[in-house]
Parts: sequence; C-alpha cells; structure tokens
Amino acid sequence: MKIFNLTKTTNFFDPSLNNKNSFINFIQKSKKENNKTASDVEKIINDIKKNGDEALIKYCNKFDKTNYTKATDFIVPKADFDNSEKILNQDIKNALKEAYSRIKDYHQKQLPKNFLYKDKLGTKLGNSWRPIESIGIYVPAGTASYPSSVLMSAVPALVSGVKKIIICTPSSSQVINPAIIYAAKLCNIETIYKIGGSQAVASMAYGTKTIKKVDKIVGPGNSYVTYAKKILFGEVGIDMIAGPTDITIIADKKNNPNWIGADALSQLEHGFDSKAFIITDDLPFAQKILQSINTLKEKLPRKKIIDQSLKNSAIFVVNNIDKSYEIANFIAPEHLEIATKNYQSIAKKINNAGAIFLGNYTPEAIGDYIAGPSHTLPTLGSSKFSSGLSVYDFLKRISIISCNKKSFLSLAKNTEILAECEGFQAHKLSITIRKNDL
Repeated sequence: MKIFNLTKTTNFFDPSLNNKNSFINFIQKSKKENNKTASDVEKIINDIKKNGDEALIKYCNKFDKTNYTKATDFIVPKADFDNSEKILNQDIKNALKEAYSRIKDYHQKQLPKNFLYKDKLGTKLGNSWRPIESIGIYVPAGTASYPSSVLMSAVPALVSGVKKIIICTPSSSQVINPAIIYAAKLCNIETIYKIGGSQAVASMAYGTKTIKKVDKIVGPGNSYVTYAKKILFGEVGIDMIAGPTDITIIADKKNNPNWIGADALSQLEHGFDSKAFIITDDLPFAQKILQSINTLKEKLPRKKIIDQSLKNSAIFVVNNIDKSYEIANFIAPEHLEIATKNYQSIAKKINNAGAIFLGNYTPEAIGDYIAGPSHTLPTLGSSKFSSGLSVYDFLKRISIISCNKKSFLSLAKNTEILAECEGFQAHKLSITIRKNDL
C-alpha cells in the first residue's frame, strides 16, 4: 500500500501534477481487459446457445470439479432445501432471518407510486409500475460463499413483485453451502442450479431444456461472469457491469488506526484485484494505519489475497480533511466510509458513491450483511452515473396517455407539423385521418 503526501498542493487536480507517478494515475490505473478471457467467454456462450444442457454439463465438469452426467444432476433437490435448515446452526439461521427482515423493510420503503392526472386540455397522463416477470440471480462461490448475496438480490425482487426467481451458483465437487440454500428458502425460491461462470449466465439468458430463459440477470461474479453479462446485455437485462470491489475511507487523525485498518482489510480480502483508498489529514496517522494493516493481515486466513490487493491500494494525506470530498468524488467509490467529526457536512458534498457509511460505528461490513440496502453496488467508478441494486431494478415504468376528442383536436395541429418536419407522413396521416372523420 502506497502513501501519497498531498499536503503541498491546494489543487489536487492540477494538470502539471498528473504524471505516471501521480495519485491520479494510481487511482485510474486498472488491469487491461483480458482478451483471452473475452474470447473464451464468447466460445462458451455460443456453445451453450447451440448445445444447451449438454454444453452446461461439459463446462461444469471442466471448471467446478463436478461429475455431472445428466441435467438433473445440477438441480438442487428438494431434500437439500429441507436439510439446510437441519444442518445450519441456529445462530446462522437467526442472523439470516434478521438480515432478511431488515432488507425487506428497507426496500418496501423504496416502492414508487403510480400516478395519473388530467391536464388542462383533458388529456390523461401518468405512469404505472410493473414488476419484471422472471429473474436469475448469480451467487458467487469461488474463493468464498455468499448467502448474503442471495438476500441482497432476491429480497428487492420479491418486494417489487417478481414472481419467478431462480439461482445459479457454482458448486465445489457438486456441493454448495447450505446457508445459500437456506437463504433461498427464506425468499421462497425453490429452484437452484449448481452451475457457475459464464455458462450459467448464458443458460439463464438463452434458456436450455432444463433452465427456462429469464428476463433479467443480477448478482456479482468473477471476470467470466462479468464478460458474459456484458456480451449478453440486450438478449437479457442485467443489473450492472461489476468490477473488483473497492472501498474509500475518509478518516481524520483522531481515529483509531486499527479500526480504519480493519475496515480497509474487509474489502481487500475479497479478491486479488480489490482496492482500498484512505484519505486522512496526518502523515504519522497514515503510517499508523499502514502499520496496523500489516499487523492485522498476518492473522487473517485470506492473507495471500490481501497481500496482492494491497498493491492496488493507497493512503492519501491532505492538509484539510474538509477537502477530502474532492478526491472521493474523483474516485467514485463503491463503498465510502466517512469517519470524521464533521461527517455530515462532508457527506453533503459527496456526489459519487454507491453507499456512504457515516461515523465511527458504521463499518462497511454492516452494509454487506445486515443494514438493509443491497450490497450490490456500482464499481470501477461507475457510481458517477449509476446506483446500487434496488426495487427499481426489478420494475418497469409504463407511460399512460389517454386523449378524448377535445384534447385530441387540441394537440392534432402541432403533432401534424412535427410529423411533417421529420418526414413521417404516416404519422401525420394517423392524425389527419381522424380529423377528417370528425
């Protein structure tokens, strides 16, 4: 993890300071697109489209250490749903139940309202919200397993009124975490397929003999999953193009460096390409944070992953913590913690963030599991133009327009003029033919 001392500048984005060793270049740099991965994904997608279940079995056996011989092998049987409740200890079940309840309560408050009004001409205008009919949830299970992702994706969909939900999650030797099954059971999801990677995304997008095509696919995944979603967008709806997870922490020098270090580690342990950026107002404090990170990581089982992700991470030391929002908005983080005395005033100046965690007692991990908002958030700086997963991702807005004879005639002339202007004579005709018959 690098430390950038920015205390000698008042303009963080002075063009003369932007060179290959600058903090701006460090933030912006990311791994180049892996063309081989993209090529592999396209081949897998085309194979699934052409050969369906047969191709699915082949790729599961190749990538997930399975030994499937028929399509029914990758369907989680009903008995596993029943057993999941018996296998899990009560503490895990209680935690998942509380998370389910809190996520549901939060998203119920997001539900938009229909509206319909009559304008001064007598035209009725409005919109009506309708749920997407079917979705597929991808639940990662590579270096870790994520029952929380089941809840964070499924509950907003349920609140929105989605009727058909399926899950795809990779298995290890044909076994999946019973906590994933139990979380699905809490959400009344009865169909889980033990398949992962781009083959799972393609199967949900195109459908196979065993898996029915869905209207939208949501949920995070590795680079193969991300490429597949990117390629298949249009064939099916997707939630977002997700990249490596990241966190930015704004912390003044009065903080506990161990707390800040632990919060950075909470994201760095996700994967080799995860990122953590810390903005503080004191160089000695920055050094204490780095020392804390180096000490704490030695006790963690995912230390090898953390050692790699630390290479993508940095601490920025500024003169005035009140100006930290400028760097934060430039980063446009997935997660933003503001652990300062004046966190409310800084938060008001944040335009770009997937989720903001305020105060010393709101570590990002609270949001990952139990706070309420979905933990599926925009990455790679995309919080500049997008938001985290919510009920809106599972709803369609339908416009409603209704003219009576009087309002039609009031709007007819200008409609004809605009249709003529654009060269669409049939558009004009559909107006004129009615006028002539009145």
